[in-house]
Amino acid sequence: MVTGAERRLTAVQIILLAAEDLMSSGATEFTEWDLTVASWNRNREKFGLRGYQNVYPDHKRVMMEIMGKKATNPVEQRWMEKVRPNTYRLTSVGRLEASRLKSAEAGSTASAQKVSSMRDLYDRVAVYAAHSAFLRWRDEPSEPEKWADAASFLGVKSKEDPNEAAERLQAVWTATRAAIDFCMEKNLNALPQGTSRGSASIHMRELSEIIAFLQALKYRFPEHLDPSAGTGKRRLKPSRN
Repeated sequence: MVTGAERRLTAVQIILLAAEDLMSSGATEFTEWDLTVASWNRNREKFGLRGYQNVYPDHKRVMMEIMGKKATNPVEQRWMEKVRPNTYRLTSVGRLEASRLKSAEAGSTASAQKVSSMRDLYDRVAVYAAHSAFLRWRDEPSEPEKWADAASFLGVKSKEDPNEAAERLQAVWTATRAAIDFCMEKNLNALPQGTSRGSASIHMRELSEIIAFLQALKYRFPEHLDPSAGTGKRRLKPSRN
C-alpha cells in the first residue's frame, strides 16, 4: 500500500530510498534489476507495468530515471554511481540524502527556512555557488586546506562563538536543500537567475556539489564544525563520493 508520504515523493526519490533499502539489507552494490524490484515494492502505482501494476514491475520506468538526461538523474546528482555494466551503488552523499528522506517520511525533519520566492532561493545559494573556496574544491578535492577559507565560505564572523560555524553550515545546507527540492518539484534542470540582471542559472549538479562540499568541510574541520568532536586530531579526508 502506497502511503500519503510516498505519493508526495518524486520518482527519483523513491528510487533512492529503494537503493538504500538494498544497501541497508547488507548489499554493497546492486543490479538494475534489483533496483527495479525494490522500487516497485515501494510504489507499485508508479513503477508497476501498465495494466499489471500489482503483478509485474516496469524495468524501463525505473531505468529512464537513472539513464535519462534530466538533471534529477541520481547518477548525475552523484547520489548513485555505476560500478560496472548494469550494476550500481549509493555514494556517501546518496546515503545522506536517503537518510534525510527517511526522516521526512517519519515526520521528524527539522523545520526549514521559509522561502518567499524562486528568486529568494537563488539569492540565498548564489553566493555559495560562486565562492572561490567552493570553485577551487571542484577542481581540486584536497581544498580547502585552511580553516580561514572554509570560514569565509560559510560567512563565519565571530571567533568567540563556538557554535557559529556549525550553525552557519546548517543554514547553507538548509538553503541549498530547499533549492534542490524546488527544482525537483518543478522539474527544473537549474535554478533560474535571481534578482541581479544577467546572473547565471545554477544547475542542479552545482547544488548537489554544494551539499557534498559541506559534508567534506565537516570531515575536514571537525574542531570547528562538530562541537562534540572537541579539539582532537583531524579526521581523514573523505572522497567526494
